[in-house]
Formats: sequence, structure tokens, C-alpha cells
Amino acid sequence: MKVRSPKTLLQSLMSERHLTRERAIEALDRRARDMGVRDFALSLRQLDRWLAGDLATLPRPSLCMVVEMEFGYPVERLLAFSDLVEASTGPEARPRPLDQLVSKAATESARADMLAGLWITSYQFYSEEGIRYHADITRITPQSSRRLTARNYPPDPRTQGRVPAFRNEIEAQLANRHVIGHWRNISDTRYFGSIHLAILPGEAVMEGYYTAFSSDIRVDVMGWKWVRLEPLSLSDVELPQVALKEPDAIYTLLEHSAYDAPLTLAAVAERGT
Repeated sequence: MKVRSPKTLLQSLMSERHLTRERAIEALDRRARDMGVRDFALSLRQLDRWLAGDLATLPRPSLCMVVEMEFGYPVERLLAFSDLVEASTGPEARPRPLDQLVSKAATESARADMLAGLWITSYQFYSEEGIRYHADITRITPQSSRRLTARNYPPDPRTQGRVPAFRNEIEAQLANRHVIGHWRNISDTRYFGSIHLAILPGEAVMEGYYTAFSSDIRVDVMGWKWVRLEPLSLSDVELPQVALKEPDAIYTLLEHSAYDAPLTLAAVAERGT
């Protein structure tokens, strides 16, 4: 007979692998080192809160990425109860397949057409000269109710210290209120990685992180913020003629933007464009 399990999915997966709390932290530490994540730190107390489902918000992006890579599920699934796990009364208990979870969540929450249109986005990246900034206007195009593609040109994106700038293309799907997928740089094909964005209330802001291979053996994790552009500010605008402000200025602007307010094109474009 099937019954609901009171465990989080993470706790069920740890049980399957016969991982104690201490060994789970050791496994995650090893995974973080393998991925080149430098700011990973997880205490027993924090892990206990995860296992109890006692979280108001998701952990910081670097923790999320490491946990997802180690256990193979999106972190919001790993730390949740209810429909995420169906256990039997015997030792054959297994979590439900991820594709079932994603399909169910996608039909109950955000849709790709809700995100269609133009967004101003910005992120930091590591370079030989230190931290640099990138900014662009990205168009999201729905492909189905939960699949989307995106590209950040035109207008020309701006990347500090790089000519040409990074031109990115994205393929992703929606899982509940999260955009999860991968990006690739078509200007320099050695750059690619994953993307995970949370859709904030109002569908005007998305915030999350991306991963990127900065070398053959090192993976970087950096934040990426998206704010919707006000459609009325784009009337009669020829996007190829738009010149964006300096990437670090746009990055600072997005850090302080309101969660429920789209930005106008004038706020992110150079004067006269």
C-alpha cells in the first residue's frame, strides 16, 4: 500500500545511499572541491534545518548548485515534502521521477508566455584582471507552456574587457517558478554553462545564478539578475541602434531595482539612443 512519506526528498536520498549527516556533508564538500566552488560551507545545524524542511528561502546559489549536482534534483525539490516523495511500506521506496514533478509543477504555476519579451540582465564574471561585468537586453521567446529560448542581441551586449561582447543563447524550461536550463556563448564557444533563475512575484524580476567553465577544470558560480523592460518605453525603438550604458552601472542599477517595477529603456541606454 502506498503512503505519504514525512521525509524531505533529500532525506530519502541520503537514506538510500546510507549517508549519515556527517558523511553527507563530506560528500558535498568533495563535490564542491571537484566543481571549484570556493565558498561552500555547510554545518550540521544547517543540514538539520534542510532535513526538517525548516526554510523560508532557498540557500545561497553556491550551496544550491553543489547540492543539485550531488543529488541530481533541483534544490527546491530536495528540500520539500508532500507530492515530491511517494514511499511504500517496504524497502523499495523511491522518489517520484523528476520529469513527473516538473510537469505537475509547471501546469500549476508560471508559464513561459508570462516571461515573453525583453529583459535587461547583468552578471559578474572572473577574468585575469579580476571581477568584470556584463550587461545585455535579452529577448525571451516561449516554445511551449514551459519551454523557452532566449538570446541577448540585438542590441549589442556590453562585456567589460571583451571585444566582441558575449553573445549568449539560452534554452530552458520552467519548474514551478524557476527557470532552469543552459546557456552558450556564440561569440566564443569555449564558454557555456547552466542557469537557474527564480521568478519573483509580479513576473518583473528574475534572480539566480549561472555556472561557467573558466578553465578545463574550474567551474565558477556567479549571480545573474534580470529585470523586465517596460514595453511602453520601447515604442518606435530600433533595437540595433540602442547603445547600453556601462555594464557595471547597469549591474548596480539592477541590484537596487524594485521587485515589482519594470525598468524603462532610458534607464539602461546611453543618452541619444
